[in-house]
Amino acid sequence: MIEGETAQKKKVLRVQVLDKCRELLPSVQQTFSEMIWEQVKRFICYEQAKQIFCFVSMENEVQTLAFIQEALNEGKEVSVPLITNRGVMDAVRVRNLSDLVPDAFGILTARVGTRILMPPETIDCVIVPGVAFSRKGARLGHGGGYYDRFFYEKAPQAYRVAVAFSCQIMDDIPMEDHDVLMHRIVTEKESIICG
Repeated sequence: MIEGETAQKKKVLRVQVLDKCRELLPSVQQTFSEMIWEQVKRFICYEQAKQIFCFVSMENEVQTLAFIQEALNEGKEVSVPLITNRGVMDAVRVRNLSDLVPDAFGILTARVGTRILMPPETIDCVIVPGVAFSRKGARLGHGGGYYDRFFYEKAPQAYRVAVAFSCQIMDDIPMEDHDVLMHRIVTEKESIICG
């Protein structure tokens, strides 16, 4: 497949899946999110993890704030994304949910003055967002390449757990050379071990 064709297929798929996610009522998203976290918390990769990197959810995504709070309550070190440049993301430690404020893009991250960068090589587990996933672990993000670059360049050792609603699981996701596969995908219905 030609690179331009792959990009176009990704663009079309993004629109289709995001429309499906928007159809889920907020109360349904919340219930599904709770079901997903109940599964994630039972995984050895989570139980043994000392340092977790987790996205902060936006509208129509698996909701993460309660999960982050629970991980903090359990004594885990939790970091969240900090966008530092176009396509560049770092992990910044969060000690309390009250430390989170919107960044320039409206995405919650640690407020200035509380930011402590987490060395990415020490991260055990990454909770990964996405628009769509295949059962083989392929991920379709929003197109910025932040997570792929973060995994390749900074945290290749981290166990990658994608969380998604079942409507985000596709038979096939167009892949490019730089796309990083997930180790596991968790939905409200199932846990998929990839590979």
